[in-house]
Amino acid sequence: MASLLGCSTPAGNYRTQTSPMLSLRMDLPTRLGNSDAPVEQVAAAPAPVVRAAPTAPRDERFDLVVNSASTRNVFLALVADTRYSMLLHPEVTGTLSVTLKGVTLLEALESIRDVYGYDFKMDGRRITIFPPTLQTRLFNVNYLNSQRRGNSDVRITSGQGPSTPTGGGSSSTASGSTGAAKAADRQESSQVSTTSTTDLWAEISITLKTMIGTANGRSVVTSPQAGVIAVRGMPDELRQVESFLRSTRFSVERQVMLEAKILEVELRDGFQSGIDWSILGTKSAIGQASGRAGNPLAANSNGLPALGINSGLALAADTIPLPGAGSGILGLSLATKGFEAVLGFLETHGEVQVLSSPRVAAMNNQKAVLKVGSDEFFVTAVQGGSVGSGNNSTGSTTTLPTITLTPFFSGIALDVTPQIDDGGMITLHIHPSVTAVSTVTKQIDLGAVGNYKLPLAYSSVNETDTIVRIPDGNIVAIGGLMQMESNRSRSGMPGSGANQVTSTLFGNRIETSRKKEVVVLIKPTIIRSTEDWQATAVQAREAMDRLDAQLDRRVIKLDGNTEHAEPVPAPSPLRHTSKRRAGTP
Repeated sequence: MASLLGCSTPAGNYRTQTSPMLSLRMDLPTRLGNSDAPVEQVAAAPAPVVRAAPTAPRDERFDLVVNSASTRNVFLALVADTRYSMLLHPEVTGTLSVTLKGVTLLEALESIRDVYGYDFKMDGRRITIFPPTLQTRLFNVNYLNSQRRGNSDVRITSGQGPSTPTGGGSSSTASGSTGAAKAADRQESSQVSTTSTTDLWAEISITLKTMIGTANGRSVVTSPQAGVIAVRGMPDELRQVESFLRSTRFSVERQVMLEAKILEVELRDGFQSGIDWSILGTKSAIGQASGRAGNPLAANSNGLPALGINSGLALAADTIPLPGAGSGILGLSLATKGFEAVLGFLETHGEVQVLSSPRVAAMNNQKAVLKVGSDEFFVTAVQGGSVGSGNNSTGSTTTLPTITLTPFFSGIALDVTPQIDDGGMITLHIHPSVTAVSTVTKQIDLGAVGNYKLPLAYSSVNETDTIVRIPDGNIVAIGGLMQMESNRSRSGMPGSGANQVTSTLFGNRIETSRKKEVVVLIKPTIIRSTEDWQATAVQAREAMDRLDAQLDRRVIKLDGNTEHAEPVPAPSPLRHTSKRRAGTP
């Protein structure tokens, strides 16, 4: 009771501290109206100081020296002269030998629990001690009861042999290839396939059953629909389960905000070879990922440090190798917090057009898919159909063919899978693609039968598949996806296009070509939660503990063998000492 009264604030002092502030607010209009001071001086006047509310008292630290003392007496001595109450289970028996210095009540209970297995539960100021026997505990897991599968595939194929009438549209076909006919004998020159499967409840159930087992009544029951896991085991095993579920929750609940910009740069005449990313830095590592061997940044396991710049731009870049990307594909880690500097740099190389600017949040190790475009149906198979001769009354017989239509996607697709570690580094699996599908009519000469016109779907694809590792807040730039567009226009006098001679003499023909480069910018930003600041709170608590260690503390000494044991020296200086013999109340 003395400690509680000493930490409370008298009512009279509290009113004395707050009354000047209240009177100042009440008299402020009168003082300002009667004052001749300028407005600047009144505005610059210091505001009244508001005192913080009194905080709850912190647990004091003490030394615990126990030598073969009764377990019940040790626990009762821990709460002596404190504000806590202790309730002991009848099966709590035995003796303890402990030497702890500079610990709090909670730290002492945790130390005894870790060694002797006596579990405890704190409910406000009430502490209950349990014996080391089998216990049942319920754990809540807030996660979707679902299975999620993702697949990302990029392949370059070349077919041999006769074509079949079946076909399909896939956004992973090579740039400038037709997707209407499927080769019977197909050779894959390059392929990258990534598959991910998420079934968290099954993984948790298997892991916990492996940790707990089934011996001596131990069991694990999971209820994904209710989000509850029931575990029966020893106290130390239950603590391991709690630690595992806590670590799993921290990892699963991490989120990242993904901001992406898919740009198309129409290159000027001086940059027909592509965007010159080497302007951003002076280190020799700047360049195409496939162009130089011995990249000093390729083996960096701690992420991608930003390179210095001397071009006056508020931007720095690092080259990073892109696994699975073809020759000429470039990857950069841009040490900038916004897209403005990158867009300004790209505008120096040509006209920039923003094709898409998606923004999505994704959880840790979960695939996020963005799709902007349209699906259009194209003819992919024609079966049957004939024209037969008939008699004079019926005429010819016509059988219509069976036409198969397949949807082809035209637009922008982006799938990203993030992985966030404890240090704020983000590993991204990135698969962007820009697809344009049009109809091309192919004419096949069948000899005596005639010519057969086959409408095909022509796909023009720019895509890449890569894995990068960057710090939080940096921008990933993927470039080198170039394509050429040619346009032909003809003009002349009326009637000049009848033949080649007149069109040449009295007409004009213009052929233009444009080279474009597709650039993908992705900026991942970790969404902070309350648990992310626990490290800072732990550091602050450790600093306070170091200060408390320098203060005086009480000593609890219990000796169950006083007639045979040597006296245990107590540390000095001492503020309060409690000595008890085993068996005494």
